[in-house]
Amino acid sequence: MSLRQRIPFRADEDTEDRVVLDEVEQDEVIDTLHKENTRSTANALLIVDTVLSLASILQLSFLFNGNPLLALFPPSTMSNLGRYTIPYPAVFVLFALVLHANLALHLHPALIRVLLPSYSNSTPLPVAIPLSYPLTFSLAAVPPTFCLFLHHAWQANAWAASPFIVVTLIHSVHETLSEGSEALAELESLRYRAPGP
Repeated sequence: MSLRQRIPFRADEDTEDRVVLDEVEQDEVIDTLHKENTRSTANALLIVDTVLSLASILQLSFLFNGNPLLALFPPSTMSNLGRYTIPYPAVFVLFALVLHANLALHLHPALIRVLLPSYSNSTPLPVAIPLSYPLTFSLAAVPPTFCLFLHHAWQANAWAASPFIVVTLIHSVHETLSEGSEALAELESLRYRAPGP
C-alpha cells in the first residue's frame, strides 16, 4: 500500500502577498474615497431634490387640474366620477406638500436653522423637526388608506399613494447616503501605522 502525498490547492489570491499601505498611502486612498463619496452624494441629492420639486409641482397641478392619472388612464364609464377623484383635494395637496417639506428637511438639515433662526444649536426645538421617518411613513399612508375605505377607483388610490412612494424613494436614498458616510468613518477608524523599513 502506498501513501499519496496531499498537495493543498492554492488559489491565485492566496499566492499574492497582502499589500500594506503606509500612512501617506492610506490618507490618499481615504481622500480619494471621500471625494468620490462627496461627488456621488451631491449627484444623489440633486436627483432627489429634482424628484421632490417635480412631485410638489404635480401636487399643485392636481389642485387646479385634477388627477393627472385620469388624463393617462381615462375612466371606462362616465358614471360615478366621484370615485375617480380624491376627497378634499386642497387638504390632500397641503398634506402632501408638508410631507415633501419634511423630506427636504431630512435631506438638508441646515435648512431648519435657516427657517427657524430664533433657535440656536443649543436650544432644542419644541417639536421634533423633521418628523421621524416612521411617523412620515405613517402619515403618508393615510390618504391611500382613506381612498381604499371609500372604495375609490385605482386612479384615485394610485394618486393618493404618490406621497408614500416619494417618501419611500427619499428614505431609501437617504439611508444609502448615510451608510456611505458611516462606512467612510469606519474606514478612517481602521487606520494603522505601518513603520517603514
